[in-house]
Amino acid sequence: MVRSSHKKGDPMPEKLKFEQQMKKLEEIVDKLEKDDADLEESIGLYEDGLKLAKTLKEQLKTFQDKINELNDEQ
Repeated sequence: MVRSSHKKGDPMPEKLKFEQQMKKLEEIVDKLEKDDADLEESIGLYEDGLKLAKTLKEQLKTFQDKINELNDEQ
């Protein structure tokens, strides 16, 4: 497991399913929108959100490439 850089954050497993990662990102956005976190925690949450968004974008690209490959085979 990889821990986020902020102290109060949840552990962020490297291998979460796409849907689990989306849910985690939504939770981070909700926490940031509520503005309940202190500055240090907010920065850590923001950093975690950016990492998740990047991972999700890469996964979507991989899924799209796979679908295109499957379509090209037919």
